[in-house]
Amino acid sequence: MSVFNILTRNGAADPGQEQLLSDLAAELSKPHAKLLIHLHGGLVDETSGLAAAERLSGNGQNSWQLGPEWTQVYVIWRTGAIETIRTNWIDLVHDDRLYQTILRKLIGFVTKKLGMPSLGARGPGSLSINEAEIQRRLTGKAGQRPFDDVDVHLAPELPTGSRATVMSEQTNGELAIEFQKELAEDGSFQGVAADIDEAVNVPSGARTPSVAVDMAEGRKMLERLDHSIQGEVAPPPAVAGEPRGIVSVGTFLISHAGEVAIRCFKRFRGGRDHGVHATIVEEVCREFYGDLVGAKVWGMMVQDAADHFGPGKLGSKIIDIIKEHTPNDFVMSGHSAGSIWASRFLLAAKAAGLDKKVRLVLLAPAVRENLFAKMLDEAGDMIERCRMITMTDELERADAVLGHDKGYIYPSSLLYLVSGMFEEMNAKAYPDAPILGMQRFSSISSLDTAEQDAAKSIAKFFQKEGHGVIVSPTPGIAMANSHGDFDNEPLMLATARALF
Repeated sequence: MSVFNILTRNGAADPGQEQLLSDLAAELSKPHAKLLIHLHGGLVDETSGLAAAERLSGNGQNSWQLGPEWTQVYVIWRTGAIETIRTNWIDLVHDDRLYQTILRKLIGFVTKKLGMPSLGARGPGSLSINEAEIQRRLTGKAGQRPFDDVDVHLAPELPTGSRATVMSEQTNGELAIEFQKELAEDGSFQGVAADIDEAVNVPSGARTPSVAVDMAEGRKMLERLDHSIQGEVAPPPAVAGEPRGIVSVGTFLISHAGEVAIRCFKRFRGGRDHGVHATIVEEVCREFYGDLVGAKVWGMMVQDAADHFGPGKLGSKIIDIIKEHTPNDFVMSGHSAGSIWASRFLLAAKAAGLDKKVRLVLLAPAVRENLFAKMLDEAGDMIERCRMITMTDELERADAVLGHDKGYIYPSSLLYLVSGMFEEMNAKAYPDAPILGMQRFSSISSLDTAEQDAAKSIAKFFQKEGHGVIVSPTPGIAMANSHGDFDNEPLMLATARALF
């Protein structure tokens, strides 16, 4: 058995790894060669990626347990972003007064507008929570899942009429204006805006320091904001002979808060929300802190997956090797964002004229449905057999991405986070983006036409002979109950291995 751990960055193998590709070609040229290519999740660091490769290529219960005839390739395309996201997010929750204030005010405002529309049900305001209690919950002082008592009323499986929604007759824009007015009049927000305003306008010389304003704290809050917002509130260029222009920081912050509110109301009314807690956190973070908690990193990682298949890049080189030295058996497995890489591989392989069937294993795949559907349309005939193993939506919603002790920060899985906060369409926010591994999108009724077309194509594919979807937990077949366990749970790995 030969194992190749290939380290990559920006789509290319690290310097000094050229010999690995020559050795891979030599292995595949042997009679009856079999090839496995495994792609780990996209936000892990090099150490974690190598550890997973060592485990999976071994002989333990939580490995592939493959024989000596197999050549195993592990592409270590690391970013190491998840720990950075975790650290930054914890800092925001406990130390950033702007984050706390906007989140607290918006959760309070939204819950005042929520109710169940069915006859005899509770009306608007029935789910409201006072702001002191919201603050207690947001800082982890009310347990690890502090908004479950509200979110239970927005569970996607609830029948029409029983699921909570925004019941105000106001338009989304009118609701946002009302929220902006409440925010502007809030004493905590006024204090936050004053601190940031001080950090912007005093160093520029636009005005002198104010009394009882914390410029140092304002600077910290300013530096955490997305760079696009920092650019908006940057002092205008100095003009000789004229006083330096003053920036009204509070006005900019209120404007962005209104954008957050509009997106939240649109999602709640359209059935595209992820519950009160997750939805509002997603939208606040996307608008104000995209640089800090990972949306930008995810976009770069998605681009990195595509970059592997440019001219002379690693994925293209592997395709060329397989074309020249076709293995007897070919299996590709992708965990989480590894499914994005696998989809890109199949598109590129088809375009390159690779004439070899592949067996595809997808473990909690984070690939967007429209990309997977595109791959099926253009390269689906390359897939001999396919198994997707993923979690129930109930577990997905309960699998706190930062750890189960941090559900008060964000309550749901990485796939929910990707869907709600990280994805974009045509350089614009794409909240509730359909992700292949999320059971939610197999039954949701509010998809648009393009999303429905992709979903139908995918459903048709998995209904074909040789393909199928397995939902964990299923006793005796797959028992993973968190996103990170999908390349580690023995039963599930044995089930996936049966495809080999």
